[in-house]
Amino acid sequence: MRISPETVQQIIQAADVTEVIGEYVSLKKRGANMIACCPFHNEKTPSFYVSPAKGIYKCFGCGKAGDSVRFVMDIEGIGYPEALKHLAKKYGIEVTEKEVTSEQQQAQNEKESLYIVLEFASKYYQEQLWKTPEGQSIGQSYFKERGFNHTTIQRFELGYSPDGWDAFTKHALRNGFSLEILEKAGLSIIKEGKDPIDRFRGRVIFPIHNVGGKPIAFGARILKKDPNAPKYLNSPETAVYHKSYIVYGIQQAKNPIRIEDNCYLVEGYTDVVSLSQAGVENVVASSGTSLTKEQIQLIRRFTSNITVLYDGDAAGIKASLRGIDIILEEGLNVKAVVFPDGDDPDSFIQKVGSQAFREYVNRTQKDFIRFKTEISLKDAGNDPIKRAEVIKDLVETISKIPDSIKRSVFYQEVANLMGIEEQILVTEGNKISLKKVADSEKERQRQNRTQTQQVGDIDILVERTEQVPLPIQEEKAENKRSPLSYQEEECARLLVCYGAHVLERNVVENIDFTLADYVFNEIRDMIFETPTYEKILSVFRDAYKSQQIPDTSLFTSHQDNEIQQTVINWLSTPHQLSENWLKKDIYIPSETDKLADLAYTNVLRLKKTRYESEMKKLAKQLETAQTYEEQDQILMQMMQMKEVVKKIAGLLGNVIQG
Repeated sequence: MRISPETVQQIIQAADVTEVIGEYVSLKKRGANMIACCPFHNEKTPSFYVSPAKGIYKCFGCGKAGDSVRFVMDIEGIGYPEALKHLAKKYGIEVTEKEVTSEQQQAQNEKESLYIVLEFASKYYQEQLWKTPEGQSIGQSYFKERGFNHTTIQRFELGYSPDGWDAFTKHALRNGFSLEILEKAGLSIIKEGKDPIDRFRGRVIFPIHNVGGKPIAFGARILKKDPNAPKYLNSPETAVYHKSYIVYGIQQAKNPIRIEDNCYLVEGYTDVVSLSQAGVENVVASSGTSLTKEQIQLIRRFTSNITVLYDGDAAGIKASLRGIDIILEEGLNVKAVVFPDGDDPDSFIQKVGSQAFREYVNRTQKDFIRFKTEISLKDAGNDPIKRAEVIKDLVETISKIPDSIKRSVFYQEVANLMGIEEQILVTEGNKISLKKVADSEKERQRQNRTQTQQVGDIDILVERTEQVPLPIQEEKAENKRSPLSYQEEECARLLVCYGAHVLERNVVENIDFTLADYVFNEIRDMIFETPTYEKILSVFRDAYKSQQIPDTSLFTSHQDNEIQQTVINWLSTPHQLSENWLKKDIYIPSETDKLADLAYTNVLRLKKTRYESEMKKLAKQLETAQTYEEQDQILMQMMQMKEVVKKIAGLLGNVIQG
């Protein structure tokens, strides 16, 4: 099925770019635009701009750009039709589709198929929980024992998988899904010579959603005692689920995290659900896995502050300390809270309530460096060797912090707690930083990379340190552009950005002469040599022939990624004229004030450059001409073209030597 053009336009018009992107990153206002750290690459200084007026986004760091549809495609890793359906669902638009061929159906993106079958499975598990006797008596009973109410169960889309070998698999096959896609989604297990079986059987289901709210995997807890079966069973890695890139509960927590400007990090599914039900909604779980850089980068889209909530289990705390270093390395602020022995976040909040829970967290939370120091000192006691190891470990942790001021503060804090001179810690930290740079340089040389490494982590250099050579940045070889391509680009840019701008107005006959009228009157059916600009020109010309001047949004929302990216680059700039200039008596001309001159000059330069390009081609033909007659014809053409070039140059004010 193919979505009708009318529905596509309705979706594009309804999808507010700020609202759509705001679901995935925390946007802050800057002038007429919104800014954020880019969700597509790792950065600590915002270079991701959103223009509500133009309906576009642009990252000046990695170059990603597009409209609402393109953003959903890139962030979710799905195709154009699925992105449209995602937005249609969000804005309550009924999708009207047209029939497509079987070949087109087979060519659908595999990721889209996975999203569809995972959504199907999620609904199946929910129906089993609410509508079957087995789900009601077993699944619902478990959730009620955990204290979860109906609203919470529905909000997190919790479910139940029946205790049968292949109940779900058979149900999915009857509904048209293939065994291949069920296996790729991690829902069914297929072994050679055996019938396919369900991965999750006789378990309550915790769907794992991505930031956009799509189910991408499942966590399942067994309810009967079985020494041969794991207590929790999770989906395997798939094309849409990479456990190191996702945290449980992010879909429900992202807005509360943004509002609170803090994220509580816990370990398990039930901790997230229980805290959220009690009103502490800015909480996510690492799902029992070691923290990864990608998980932290996901959280950083919404806040720079993380509070880690530990169970009162000393062994578990020590095991997870190393993972917290990653949070510091990513530049986030980290605090830690430990609950009394025998309590985890779930049991504690159910015991004391949300208000007392918050009071306890606020009263006992400590910055992570102090927390780690105190924990480590308890183990070291008065043993000098262990204390020395603790100091080295703490310096290693502090050296990971990218902000030099924060490093300095933490060096002071550790020096006071450990009773040691601060300069000794700084010196040790500098050695670690220098070694990191040296190791990076060796790795760079080994892999023959051309990236520039920078020594940016050294605070106060020790008296004598070995000089670490910085790699030389090699110039990137860029594809040389022809002079003609620049003129073609400028012509296409003027048409797209200002095609409807009126250059002259005939009041008597009530006729407007637009920039598009002028350009097409001059270039007529000219074909551009640069493929991208020719595609843009063709789209514009087709509309113009139908007596329409297309709006810029036709190009910024175009399905052709090359057209869309090019036009958004034309419309985007990281700099804005301050509003204060408007308050001063200083005239700042805009591009629209000089459009007539710009269009006139561009058309002349375009023609001149095309003639010069043709003359070069004729010069090459002259070298291979076989007869005098052929040479004379070519020379005549060249002379005629040179005269035209001279005339155009005169109009442009250029001097060409004869």
